[in-house]
Amino acid sequence: MNAKIRRQGTKKKLLFLVLAATVLAGLAYYLKNHVSLEELIVKEQRLRESINDQPWRSFAIGLAIYAIVSLVPGTSGKSIIFGWLFGFWRAVPIVIIGLTLAATVNFYLSRYIFRDWIERRYEKFLSALNRHLKKEGAFYLLTLRMAHFPFSIVNLASGASRVHVRTFCWTTALGLLPGTAIFAWVGVRLPSLDRLAEDGVESLIDGALLAALAASAIFPIVFRWSTSKLGILKDTGSDGDLSEPGQ
Repeated sequence: MNAKIRRQGTKKKLLFLVLAATVLAGLAYYLKNHVSLEELIVKEQRLRESINDQPWRSFAIGLAIYAIVSLVPGTSGKSIIFGWLFGFWRAVPIVIIGLTLAATVNFYLSRYIFRDWIERRYEKFLSALNRHLKKEGAFYLLTLRMAHFPFSIVNLASGASRVHVRTFCWTTALGLLPGTAIFAWVGVRLPSLDRLAEDGVESLIDGALLAALAASAIFPIVFRWSTSKLGILKDTGSDGDLSEPGQ
């Protein structure tokens, strides 16, 4: 990734953090003044009961929500929330399918509507992508996903590249699987509101949770280091992060 893309990525992250902080502050104010903790606990319990009583309906609704929200760049942390609500084995397929659907929509928009703009906007990256696709094929696209190269950029550039949509879909699903599993596991280990209210912050001191958080930070670093030694991401950059590839 060149310096210009890195700077723009940093600006977007800062803007997202400011917006997130503003939203959280507003939400905290509203909850403090208008909603009691007891009410939140009851709503959470009802939601969990609904998910368990109507698994297929809740799966479909969750998938639709995840796919739609994933169309918006920078909406990180969703997989943790879904892991917290749905559990590991239901959250992982929801996240993978939702991200793949959202990525495919962006892929087609790029290929058939915004192609000229994408070719101008990401000219250098697109040139490197086509060169590596010709040399290494699907493995290169899979590497970008597993290295957590920025989700939206890969989607848009792939649409303007020569890659086939089937290759794009399976490399997206498979490449995002390790990071998704880690994030979903983080969500699983987070305490419910009831437990948090009862045990306090001590309920967050969990060995498995801390291990999952460490893995979420270490995995992309180790993977990018490994690929850099092989020279795979040398000319496209490897500054991706584990922040939800949209996850």
